[in-house]
Amino acid sequence: MKTQPVIIVGAGITGLSIAYELEQKGIPYEILETGSHAGGVIKSLHVDGYELDAGPNSFAASPEIMAYIDQLGLHDQVLEASAASKNRFLVRNNQLHAVSPHPLKILQSNYISGGAKWRLFTERFRRPHPADGEESVSSFVSRRFGHEVNEYLFEPILSGIYAGNPDLMSVSEVLPMLPQWEKKYGSVTKGLMKNMKTMGGRKIIAFKGGNAVLTEKLLSLLTGNIRLNCAVTGLTRGASDYIVQYNENGSTGMLNAERVIFATPAYSTAVAIQGLDASLASQLQGIPYPRMGVLHLGFGAEAQEKAPAGFGFLIPHAAGKHFLGAICNSAVFPARAPEGKTLFTVMIGGARQEQLFDRLGAEKLQQTVVQELMDLLGLKTPPEMQRFSQWNKAIPQLNVGHAQIRQQIRFFEQRYPGIKVAGNYVTGVAVPAIIQAAKGIVEK
Repeated sequence: MKTQPVIIVGAGITGLSIAYELEQKGIPYEILETGSHAGGVIKSLHVDGYELDAGPNSFAASPEIMAYIDQLGLHDQVLEASAASKNRFLVRNNQLHAVSPHPLKILQSNYISGGAKWRLFTERFRRPHPADGEESVSSFVSRRFGHEVNEYLFEPILSGIYAGNPDLMSVSEVLPMLPQWEKKYGSVTKGLMKNMKTMGGRKIIAFKGGNAVLTEKLLSLLTGNIRLNCAVTGLTRGASDYIVQYNENGSTGMLNAERVIFATPAYSTAVAIQGLDASLASQLQGIPYPRMGVLHLGFGAEAQEKAPAGFGFLIPHAAGKHFLGAICNSAVFPARAPEGKTLFTVMIGGARQEQLFDRLGAEKLQQTVVQELMDLLGLKTPPEMQRFSQWNKAIPQLNVGHAQIRQQIRFFEQRYPGIKVAGNYVTGVAVPAIIQAAKGIVEK
């Protein structure tokens, strides 16, 4: 009897990584993708000699990821970040301040006030009194370190990673080591100092020609069928398997499958499983995906002297700017820009600023951001290259209550053997985490 292929819903990096692992084991599969192309948010552009990434700009190079890259045959395509990439900056009073995660270096900086430094220094002597239930980042950080440390250190960093709102984000989801250290050592700073060596910053990498090289390589290695413009609209139980309902280029159809893996955003998965579990579908629909914009700016020779020599800078919400921060791509990966030019990737929107798109409109918002960035860096000459990409539903927000959603997903998978939910709201949003999770999903 012919084995039914595993149905993978979604052809983003999650779906492609799972398909690759199935391919290695000789397990047949078929991918159904709503959009007109595979690769999801990993999208690379080439404009006037600049290499632009509208999705992830870089990856942390863990040993597992480097082994994976070797396995794919992409070792020669890897770009290693420059030494300058270790330098990070935060903005306050319209000035860039170099920052470090080391508490002693923060105490030596002039980025935060003397009162905030005292709260940071005395944190190890503060008795733990954890909140009942799941706690937000702002609640946790403010009671351990005070409001200023939360607002000017943690908030911009989490906005840079998740485009999130720390008043809503779950600390156990996005910074799980903090409550763990509080519980184990009675102090976050004590835990940080004890784990400083094991937390050493990993090397940062990207791919020559843009990070879509990764998804293009995965696609080239897959032999299973990939059906584009094919949206899964429902899932029901058959006599001994599942019936996948879909709409492909305007025509409806059904597939039988013993195993279905959802590698789609929460809101898409919710539509498909509505008939099996309306309660979980409602919870998945409630996961916020704020709107974001990615603005690529290429500057001429003037910017080389004035651009910060580092990975980039982040901006606290309290600073009142119209963007979250910027990556200095040409400082991190010089090959991303023509010689003598400077490339920035500016992040706009997110959970606390997505209303700016409606308030100003995309064009006016871009103009405002360009002017703010030029003023901040002291640039007089406008960018010679400008390219804007907008994601109406960007990064899933792991807010307070997400732990309950995870639990409901586990119950759902137990009730319906053969179904796995594997979107980045489950596995983690970082590409290395998604790739590692794919191995475990296929093993199961």
